[in-house]
Amino acid sequence: MRRSHTISIQIEYPYEATYRFLSQPRNYGEWAAVDKASYKPVGNGDWQADTPFGKRHFRFTPANAFGVLDHAVFVPGEPLLYTPMRVMPNQDGTELTFTFYQRPGMSEAEFTSAVEWITTDFLTLKSLLEARRT
Repeated sequence: MRRSHTISIQIEYPYEATYRFLSQPRNYGEWAAVDKASYKPVGNGDWQADTPFGKRHFRFTPANAFGVLDHAVFVPGEPLLYTPMRVMPNQDGTELTFTFYQRPGMSEAEFTSAVEWITTDFLTLKSLLEARRT
């Protein structure tokens, strides 16, 4: 089994609005560690951007009624590994969970660094959405 790390974050922003924002691939560049200027659709539903780890492609789960926001960040030609991401209502706000799996060949240091990047992304998302509340 692969090593994994699950991040859970509470966002003081309505669940429906959070899901609407996150289910739109164009919004990913607003909060994730990508070069916003390079973030663009590439056809077939995928997106691409420059990241701190090099050029990456992104594939998103279609909008659904279950709060599922799984997506893959990958280099074309390499195997896809979807990462589970969910949002759930938590009273007037949202609970977000995301599980990151250690990639084949990824060192412990790279895994730890990736988890730190992802955590920073979600803290950015939290700040972005909560600022809209006021």
